[in-house]
Amino acid sequence: MPELLVDFITSLDGYASAEGWPGWWGLEGPAYLAWLGEQPEVTYLMGANTYRLMSGFAAGEAPAGTGEFTADEEASVDGLTQASKVVFSASLEEPLMWANTTLVRDEAVEVVRAMRTARAS
Repeated sequence: MPELLVDFITSLDGYASAEGWPGWWGLEGPAYLAWLGEQPEVTYLMGANTYRLMSGFAAGEAPAGTGEFTADEEASVDGLTQASKVVFSASLEEPLMWANTTLVRDEAVEVVRAMRTARAS
């Protein structure tokens, strides 16, 4: 059975970004970056708000008040751009501009279950 890894980072107000967002959510360090580099190819699942935020990063939009992206942050965003992404949303419209992104309007639970079953085969 394929492994499902959930990386969920949120601020206390329930968002993956917040005023004064420091980038890397305070996790950047050699051990974390090494761990990321060891991970197999994955498909990222996200909702519309996360897509809007992350695709904005890919377009070069740094979060307000954070300044320019570092070289490591740019490399991370480039890696996300190359990765396969599935966005569950009823509010986004095609075509999505971020490369390698598929928009899904169906129920997320059923789609993820089907994805897991397909990978197990």
